[in-house]
Amino acid sequence: MKKQFILPLRLYHSLTTLLTLALCCGVSSLLVYLLDSLTGLQLELPVALIICSLLTIVSGALLLAWEAGFYIRPAQSVVEATGRIAKGDFAVRVPPPEDFVSTAEGVQLIDNFNRMAKELQSIDHMQKGFTGSVSHEFKTPLSSIVGFSEILLEGGLTEEERREYTGLVHEEALRLSRLAENLLRLSRLDAQAIVMRHEDIAVDEQIRQCVILLAERWEVKDISFAIDLPPLQIESDPDLTKQVWLNLIDNAVKYSGEGSTIHISGELASNSICVCIRDEGMGIPADKQAHIFERFYQCDESHQEKGHGLGLSIVKRILELLGGQIDCQSQPGKGTEMTVALPLDSGKSCVLAISSK
Repeated sequence: MKKQFILPLRLYHSLTTLLTLALCCGVSSLLVYLLDSLTGLQLELPVALIICSLLTIVSGALLLAWEAGFYIRPAQSVVEATGRIAKGDFAVRVPPPEDFVSTAEGVQLIDNFNRMAKELQSIDHMQKGFTGSVSHEFKTPLSSIVGFSEILLEGGLTEEERREYTGLVHEEALRLSRLAENLLRLSRLDAQAIVMRHEDIAVDEQIRQCVILLAERWEVKDISFAIDLPPLQIESDPDLTKQVWLNLIDNAVKYSGEGSTIHISGELASNSICVCIRDEGMGIPADKQAHIFERFYQCDESHQEKGHGLGLSIVKRILELLGGQIDCQSQPGKGTEMTVALPLDSGKSCVLAISSK
């Protein structure tokens, strides 16, 4: 890689202007001298100065116009690339300048543009994937509802069959309702930039209330809870923190086997609280753990009926707003542990320290 000097624009402009003027003056003086010597005109000093000045002005203007191309070259490249982005080509990148001497502002302009283009490309990919996922998630239950409703309309079913198909239609309708509710919640969270409510929350009591609210789900699977929570008091948004615990406990219930135990523990740090929710379920493979917070991501295709892959995305976004963090530790066949850290004071952020096990 060849060596490159990067100078501030003002210094670069001043140096090139001085060099240009010095070069023009020297060349003009030499031309006047040669003209006088070769022709034998024996020009008087005022005339020689006038000719020299004219030559300096003309040559200086030409050289400065040529040098201006170096100043505006990065901007021209960015303008051209911006036009391609306006047409939907988010893969465009502006190559860095390869001149021996470049301006710091030009290099920074190109670097910032490339970072912006990369972010736009990432957002474009995410939006297309999100749209495709939403379409797929709506299509499956809608197809079931249409199919079963057509069977019901045809008639000729026994009472048992009619009740079965009606129950399936109701179940798929509820699935659509939950999907729409989660999408609306996620949309509101994406549009939210700050937390408006700041109230004192007894997190330990809030988690116990969430367990009770989900009793209908875990009682049918004969799941028990081992709760070890000291008093955990924070200042935050109670609705958002409650949604975090509901989603995480609901996930633990979904993927726990019958008769298993869900362990919930917590501890108080100097500037934050830490809550761990551990199940004894199927666990998550190591290569899939990095993707579990992505929207619509589901680790096991055979368990798509258990959800839509939005619960952990909602949790992640809420914790970003609250200044908290979440970590996942899981082993296939041994269960999953979700560890959440939340700051004691609203408006501050905390760092989640994961102890090695």
